[in-house]
Amino acid sequence: MTKPSTVHVGTAAWSIPTRYLDDIPAGASQLMRYAQVFSVVEIDSSFSRHHQAATYARWAQSVGEDFRFAVKVPRELTHDGALLIGENPSRSRFFAEVAGLGLKLAVLLVQLPPRLAFEEAAARNFFSDLHAAKPSPVAIACEPRHPSWASPAVDELLKDLQVSRVAADPGRCRSGSLG
Repeated sequence: MTKPSTVHVGTAAWSIPTRYLDDIPAGASQLMRYAQVFSVVEIDSSFSRHHQAATYARWAQSVGEDFRFAVKVPRELTHDGALLIGENPSRSRFFAEVAGLGLKLAVLLVQLPPRLAFEEAAARNFFSDLHAAKPSPVAIACEPRHPSWASPAVDELLKDLQVSRVAADPGRCRSGSLG
């Protein structure tokens, strides 16, 4: 018998619209209030700016033990660098910063630019490199947005590399692929 997986439900960012504030239990911060209802959140601000490790640590300390964070990989590695690989200051800085989350760091989210067409060697190198550098047991998820990433061959490659696919626009998704 297979052990059931834990399903975490959350959103991108923890800002709570004013119209819902009365429906969510009180807390000292928006994140603390959010964490009383949801079990995971995507930190998407890491895509465009750096946060200090102490900031990540403060966020981790303000939520329950079972709460998890998905952190978007900086654009300088995915967009500006077109899947930058190898040791570099941006990647090292990013990993040093997110270390503040400790074991609450669950997923690294790699959002790709719409203009980035699939190239097998580049994708394989990038995700293999990211796996080797990331903290263990952090998972990797990929949000491709170029139509060339919508094929069974890409699905197989991501599966082989242990990279989950994000379906951010379900209306465009068919059978696990973009399309």
